[in-house]
Amino acid sequence: MYGVLTAGVVLVALADEQELVLFYAVSVFLSFFAGLLAMVVFSYREGKWVSLALNVVGSLIVAFVLVMNLARVTPIASLGAAILIAGGLYWLWVKKGRPRGIAGAEVTE
Repeated sequence: MYGVLTAGVVLVALADEQELVLFYAVSVFLSFFAGLLAMVVFSYREGKWVSLALNVVGSLIVAFVLVMNLARVTPIASLGAAILIAGGLYWLWVKKGRPRGIAGAEVTE
């Protein structure tokens, strides 16, 4: 699946390294954004208000950069590929019974 998605991204970018950098930037900032949103939730649940404020500000900054990169239109394919991969991983996690921790996620077949 990763190979097919990677080949698709390279084809959409016409193997132009400057276009590929945009695809990479979208993927990286999407990862940062997801991590920061998780930290927003964590900080809120823990009642750590300074951390919450910093994580919200960081999330807004990263969201702005992500939107600016997506405004170039072509990297939207990278966003789509990341969403497909995340959806596939989520589906596998649910299929496995939503294990908690790495020990519960091991393959038992």
